[in-house]
Amino acid sequence: MPPKRRKLFGRRTAAASVTRAAKASETTEQISLRLSQMASRSAARISTESTAERTERLASVASVMSSRRARLSIEERLVQNSQDAIRVSRSRASESPTQTILRRLRNASATACSRALESAEQNTSRRLRNARARASSRVSEKPQQTAIRRLKNASATASARALENPVQTANLRLWNPRSTAPARTSESNNNGQIARTDAQRLGAAFR
Repeated sequence: MPPKRRKLFGRRTAAASVTRAAKASETTEQISLRLSQMASRSAARISTESTAERTERLASVASVMSSRRARLSIEERLVQNSQDAIRVSRSRASESPTQTILRRLRNASATACSRALESAEQNTSRRLRNARARASSRVSEKPQQTAIRRLKNASATASARALENPVQTANLRLWNPRSTAPARTSESNNNGQIARTDAQRLGAAFR
């Protein structure tokens, strides 16, 4: 006879508590070792996946993450974001240059698969969400944080340019004006609308 569901849940909860306690007592070296082992296992598993399996896995992960985030309050989400940032920074600090390149390639592949599955509405929603998050982040930045962000962005751009071949560079130079043009057009339209509104207000004031 299979064990009762309540007993199984109790065992899982106890196991999760033990795991959390073990992680809390880890040293920096143990954390780095565990994260590197997890990364190598993940890389080995991902390298054997087919495109269909990878697409299905990414869609499943995105669905689970969005449902979890929807249940979190704003405070819980902020705590989770800070914990994620700490974990990522520790993982990056222990990376070798080869692991960094592999991670970036893996991320680029995952992003490309995710973008390919997006509908037009999802694409627009994602861009608006990113723009809002970026704007709120910029507003709350201190001058020192702004300088650090710009240095990091410049460093990341320089390393990406160093890895480019001539064809990629040419494609990037063609793509940048195309992607910038709609933003510039919307900016000029908004500025024109603001100027017209200001002129109308001034005209109404002098009547």
